[in-house]
Amino acid sequence: MYLKQIVIHNFRGIIDTSIHLQNYSLIVGSNNAGKTTIFDALRAFYEKDGFKFNKKDHFPLKGNTDEESWIELLFKLTKTESQSLKEEYRLPNNKLRVRKYFLTSLKNKEGSIFAYDSSNKLSENPFYGAKNVQSGKFGDLIYIPAVSKVDDHAKLSGPSALRDLITNVMSSVVDSSDSYAKLHDNVTTFAEEITTIETDDNLSLKGFEDDLNEMLSPWQTKFQLKFSTPSTAEIIKSMLSYDIQDIHHEASHNIEYFGSGFQRHFIYSLINLKSKYAPSKVTDKSKDFKPKFTILLFEEPEAFLHPPQQNYLAKNLMTLNKSVGWQVICSTHSSHFVSKSTDKIPAIIRAQRESGIVKTFQIDAERWDSLIDSNQVINDIVKKFPKLKKTLQSDDLKPDMEIIKYFLWLNSDRSSIFFANYVLLVEGPSEASLFSKLIDDGKLNLPHGTYVLDAMGKFNFHRFMSLLGFMGIKHSVIYDDDSEKDHHAEINKLINDSRNNFTIEIQKIEKDLESCLSLPAPGNAHRKPQHVLFYYSTNQIDEEKLNTLCSLVESCFRKHNDKAD
Repeated sequence: MYLKQIVIHNFRGIIDTSIHLQNYSLIVGSNNAGKTTIFDALRAFYEKDGFKFNKKDHFPLKGNTDEESWIELLFKLTKTESQSLKEEYRLPNNKLRVRKYFLTSLKNKEGSIFAYDSSNKLSENPFYGAKNVQSGKFGDLIYIPAVSKVDDHAKLSGPSALRDLITNVMSSVVDSSDSYAKLHDNVTTFAEEITTIETDDNLSLKGFEDDLNEMLSPWQTKFQLKFSTPSTAEIIKSMLSYDIQDIHHEASHNIEYFGSGFQRHFIYSLINLKSKYAPSKVTDKSKDFKPKFTILLFEEPEAFLHPPQQNYLAKNLMTLNKSVGWQVICSTHSSHFVSKSTDKIPAIIRAQRESGIVKTFQIDAERWDSLIDSNQVINDIVKKFPKLKKTLQSDDLKPDMEIIKYFLWLNSDRSSIFFANYVLLVEGPSEASLFSKLIDDGKLNLPHGTYVLDAMGKFNFHRFMSLLGFMGIKHSVIYDDDSEKDHHAEINKLINDSRNNFTIEIQKIEKDLESCLSLPAPGNAHRKPQHVLFYYSTNQIDEEKLNTLCSLVESCFRKHNDKAD
């Protein structure tokens, strides 16, 4: 079982949105984009740790067109799980779709879950009847927030992420282990012996029982002490504890003694341990529908971790999602985290808030196929020109190559586009480095939150424009027209034809950057970026020409008045 789709209606900043999930999904976006809203809607469905919908905090303050609030979840089931599901709830292709009403005027439906039938009609009766019966039918949810007291997710005496993870491990091994059987025998032996041992005053538990039973005998009743073997939950709560050994100082400390980075590492290490001990095959001989399934909601897993540790954590979470019965959904601000998922772009969901309304963007399977097809248009142009055609490899014509290209291009730096308010697409490192330097020096004013993206050549503009458009990222383009010579005329046309709903402006630099600034040719192409920066930093660029270039670049966003001070 895994969660395939989420549909949310009227929950906080979300009016309507639909999200397709993979076994490992990333929700990305800038601060206050609405990532936590998505998590909270899921938490309200599961009501884990007492988290419930309340109208004051969770109903939209603006934008709603009705007074209902609900969430729908579409699950993909295994064949065995589908067969154990009531026939009336079975959808084609082993699927299950349910809706939970948070707020509705419909009688007796608020707070309950309802399933769709095979005719795609929502049932009038609650899913499996009473609300308490519904509990556990959708697996478990573990939520690790971005900021909290370490005790909130590391205590063993009450609900916590740590206790949940340890319980998941121990529940699978305790009852069937020889050690637990020995513990049971030892408790029995202990009970038999301890009751007869006497104190210095010749008192014993057995004597206490006898004295009390003598007084109860007129009532024909008998009192008997019982020693029970502790359950898994009792072992964790009362018998299990931990400390952290500082190896260098040979001292033990409470976990709160250590820094936040270590505390996050401690949590994800436990998750990694669960991945290691996760069963390779889930079997359930019960005929009841109760799948073994856990969703891990991990908010900002990169918090307090330096980049290499972020990369390590991302790898471990990807390993966890491959375990049967586990699904991982992370929200992140980290371009390092995103860069590890760029070979699976459909798994990336981008949240964005505009005028208080949260929208989500992603490239699902259908859109991905469309993006790949549009990207391949460049090959038709290349084939028209003999010199370019010689550079075209057979692999370039394969759709899978587009995935490889995005994976190579979207490194930890370029993945910042997913968090940008605006993106300025430029042709190469010369423009990217010069424009970034001009911004730092206050000579180039672009909207707040603009990321300057090096497209690594004119042949890739359309690829990045398609990606940015599908992900809902506003962008502008500035390119060298190269005097419209030879193939450049068709490439330039392709750039302009690639405009989409999120393209603000497309501007061109006549011929190239060096000609625009009256700079001598660098000699070797690879020296072009340092060549341009050298002339700028040594004040060898005509100020009027530099101002003209800055004005041209700023015109890319002139339609938007969100200028940085």
